[in-house]
Amino acid sequence: MKTTTKTSIITFAIASTISGVYAAGTASDTAANYAGTWSTSAANLGSGFGAWSLVAVNNNNPPYSGTYLDQTSYGNADGVLSSGYAGGTDANGGSGNGAFDMTRTFTAGPSGSSSLYNQTFSVALGSAGVGGAGSSLSVNVGSAFNLSYIGGGPDNFSLSVDGGPATAIPVNFSDLAAGLQIALAISGPLNSTTEGYSLTLSPFAGGPAFDVETGTFDSSSFNTSSFALVDANTSNNGFVNNLNISPETAVPEPASLALVAGGLAALAGIRRRN
Repeated sequence: MKTTTKTSIITFAIASTISGVYAAGTASDTAANYAGTWSTSAANLGSGFGAWSLVAVNNNNPPYSGTYLDQTSYGNADGVLSSGYAGGTDANGGSGNGAFDMTRTFTAGPSGSSSLYNQTFSVALGSAGVGGAGSSLSVNVGSAFNLSYIGGGPDNFSLSVDGGPATAIPVNFSDLAAGLQIALAISGPLNSTTEGYSLTLSPFAGGPAFDVETGTFDSSSFNTSSFALVDANTSNNGFVNNLNISPETAVPEPASLALVAGGLAALAGIRRRN
């Protein structure tokens, strides 16, 4: 009986260590879920995400900002239609006319963390026109990552990590207009100054990636626990679709590996004594 109890305790400790309990919850949603329900107070559909927060910013005068459910029948230049639908944003006009923010939190995993951990967050992004100076279309993942196309400047995206300076990415407006698939993969260790990331921008329609950016970020100070799309004073509509958070991949950290090794050695000793 004692041998069995020890074995069970060690096995449980190993399983708990390997399983990884720090991730955000898995999640999935697509614009097609909102057929007939989308509005500025859109329902919280799909699974695994927090509710949408849809906010019109500085929306004092026409053309007013807002959101709508784009459909194939509308004939818009929308490169991220999926099953005939995409989420549309409008904040049309010159600088100062307004902006529209779409934000969605990530739900917490078993430990209570809502940040990504050995997971990939992906989203589809498109645009029918950004415009000149003072206009932009941006994607934020938590406080750690900002990916923006800014009007009136060079024809490329820029990436800012941990609130740092923006660096140019060789992906241009024609790529955005045709539809982008954005995938941010995060790898442990969690809550460290050197958590790894890989950001991939690919054609939504499929094919080789346009660009892959890799590096580290400070996950002890900057989170990856939400998604936001910010449409600021653009000359035409933005489009968003297919939000997804992948299941966590179990990648034990060094301390965990040491515990596993010790547990396996103890199991081996128990078996020898038996």
